[in-house]
Amino acid sequence: MIKNVKEVKDKDFNIERSAEEIRNLSFKNHVCIGCGICESTCPVSAIELEEIGAISRNKINTTFSGHDKLPQNIHKGFDKAKLTIDEHKCVLCGMCSGLCPADALELTINGVPIANIDSYPHFISFAEIDDDECIYCQKCQTACPRDAITVERKLPNRADLVSGEIEVNEDDCIYCGICKEMCPAEAIEVDSVTGEESIVIDKDKCVYCLVCKKSCPTDAIKAVCRICSYGDYDINPEDAVVTGSAIIDQELCVKCGWCEGVCPTDAAKHKKPFKGSLDVDQNKCQTCGACADVCPCDALTIPSLKGPVKVDNVIKRDEYCIRCGACEKTCPNDAITVKITNVDYTPTNSKTWIEALEALKN
Repeated sequence: MIKNVKEVKDKDFNIERSAEEIRNLSFKNHVCIGCGICESTCPVSAIELEEIGAISRNKINTTFSGHDKLPQNIHKGFDKAKLTIDEHKCVLCGMCSGLCPADALELTINGVPIANIDSYPHFISFAEIDDDECIYCQKCQTACPRDAITVERKLPNRADLVSGEIEVNEDDCIYCGICKEMCPAEAIEVDSVTGEESIVIDKDKCVYCLVCKKSCPTDAIKAVCRICSYGDYDINPEDAVVTGSAIIDQELCVKCGWCEGVCPTDAAKHKKPFKGSLDVDQNKCQTCGACADVCPCDALTIPSLKGPVKVDNVIKRDEYCIRCGACEKTCPNDAITVKITNVDYTPTNSKTWIEALEALKN
């Protein structure tokens, strides 16, 4: 007999039951995208999705800018759980865990996630960044709607990338401070106090741009840029290399493809588990912004400015849509239709699982 051994109270919860094997179902509220697939596919109707639109508005005080993630508009965390599970109904079959496109629900059997058990199917999807191709420009980090990418970079030593000579003839210098004010690298310090005059040039900061030389009213500064005059002959190419690392938090990533879309070197690659379509009925749309608020991949935005030229009420970026259906569920005017036409998943012999996976198709 299966017996409850843990009471469920928190929004991030664990349901655990023991029999011949120990099954545990955990939920990560911050990962959930509110698509409702778990609710619609639960065979015992144990899952109830909350009003995701209302929860999202509590998180984002939006001005309907969609992709703009303004710091003053974003509140950390959620005050309310996005879904509830009736632990008395739940039979820990794992259907919600296996079908969740965001991996917000995880069923483990004797401590092993079913995603790691071959007999259980799972979606075929990925997101990755090739460090050999990455130039650490951070465009993917900026574009990621889930803040799932962290790019750390180590920049070259600036002093290794410049070559030149500079000196000050203090017999001619009048310590006027013009060179200090003009220096774009802030490499010059001048003390103009009578009797304490001095000038110091920090050669680690100096880029030999010759601005100080050209602006000096007494021609006291002599400087030459060897790079400008003679080319890069004395610069070691290895000293100019930017190094670093690009890490994708797979817990937060929803495989939307923004990273690949903005990557200038094709270092980022992704694959979505669902193929399908996203359609918006512009006539029904009332520009409430609910769809833009809940979309986990910033595939929908509401134009912030409207001029004399008619524009769509909702702008869609179909290439970044993951077909989760959260926007369709949230739209109060039934203006959005999301269809799944194909689901990529690993092979399984279970007819029940095959039927559940195929049922995701509209």
